[in-house]
Amino acid sequence: MSRLYVYHKIEKLVRRHGTRDPFELLDAMHVQVRFYFDLHSTKGFSRYFLRQYFVGINGNLPREEQRIVAAHELGHIVLHAQALRTSPLFDTAVYDKRGDTEYEANLFAADLLLRDEDVMEAAGKPGADLGNLCLSLETTPGLMNFKLRSMYRRGLGIPAAAECDSLFLARQ
Repeated sequence: MSRLYVYHKIEKLVRRHGTRDPFELLDAMHVQVRFYFDLHSTKGFSRYFLRQYFVGINGNLPREEQRIVAAHELGHIVLHAQALRTSPLFDTAVYDKRGDTEYEANLFAADLLLRDEDVMEAAGKPGADLGNLCLSLETTPGLMNFKLRSMYRRGLGIPAAAECDSLFLARQ
């Protein structure tokens, strides 16, 4: 996929539905969202079954993490619909960079939930480092890492943040 493909898909989706909220977008796209209470490691999944898309989100996660998982799973539906028709995608770790589909879904979540303008404004403030960006935009370092990478790849002059562990949010 090109550097701009994911970003353009998001902007088109946001224009069409008038929101960046992943739960509202899933609803507008008639995706069935279910919360389950898993004490194990699965954070979320997406699948296609009986001509319907489904997203499952671990209800034990904090609300903000549920939003990130919802945006990530929405990314799978928008970007990887064909793959979902053959096999469900289960996520035990958000911010996993080991495969193309996970990396793209993470970029999708970051670009959906964090607007370029907000990041640029926060990055222009004195003392803006990864920690301060996360605090000011109320997000996680892993998501901010992917957002900064996206902006850098799109030529916005934002330096990519330090690598984060692939299993950044994995349960112990």
